[in-house]
Amino acid sequence: FRNKFVMTVPGKYYGIANSMIEKISSQVHSFIRGQLLAALSVGITSIIGLYLLQWITGISIPYTIIIGIAAGLFNLIPFIGPVMGMIPAVIIYLLTDQALPISVLHVLLIMLVFSVVQLVDNLFMSPYIMSGSVGLHPMLVIILVLLGGSVGGIIGMLLAVPFAAILKVIIEELRKGLSDLEKTT
Repeated sequence: FRNKFVMTVPGKYYGIANSMIEKISSQVHSFIRGQLLAALSVGITSIIGLYLLQWITGISIPYTIIIGIAAGLFNLIPFIGPVMGMIPAVIIYLLTDQALPISVLHVLLIMLVFSVVQLVDNLFMSPYIMSGSVGLHPMLVIILVLLGGSVGGIIGMLLAVPFAAILKVIIEELRKGLSDLEKTT
């Protein structure tokens, strides 16, 4: 696609188009890396939260690391992902032998751990990770995700940040390239 697109651009705009395509590609790769880093962050904080809960309450949740990894991966899915990450922890707690009697309070505490992990991720980690990966301010990332959700639902939330990053690259490259062309003519 890239070669066909760049080949159809008139000669004096070839450099601008080529630079734009390269930077857009870089932005998309950075966005994907940022998403994976945010998933890793959720996985690690879920593991830490579950270990702390077990240490404080004395309950047992086997496979904590696997649960944390699953929570991080599920976090890539907006809205339902965080809930899907919490469900295995609750089910494993309910199905394993416990030193203490199984309690609704403990189930609520497991849910609280995942709620706190999501709160930290949604308000702090993901906006800062995504802003660093695509070069947008963290508050703008939050606003873009909210706007994307209101316009396009889950798909809008997923695509809002990469769309804004691509738009930013296009505007910057056009501004820079056209300015350079004016200087040479």
